[in-house]
Amino acid sequence: MDKKLKRFKIKIFSPYQTYYEGEAVSLSAANRTGPFDILAGHINFFSLLTGGTITLNTGFQQLEFPITRGILRVSSDNVTLFADV
Repeated sequence: MDKKLKRFKIKIFSPYQTYYEGEAVSLSAANRTGPFDILAGHINFFSLLTGGTITLNTGFQQLEFPITRGILRVSSDNVTLFADV
């Protein structure tokens, strides 16, 4: 079994700055239904995010980004998160 962690491409940005652009192992966020995680191979997904902290695991470090709200799109292992829009 391959011990290398599966990764996806991600870009997290707001109207004023890019918070992160690169690869990640997992993303944790929350919408009106509750908290959820995105991993490599996730189905295509679109969601409005509620305020809180976005947690990103790059495989090397864990990053946290506070947001007031956002829009998340997952498509073929490409994740785009528009924060504070």
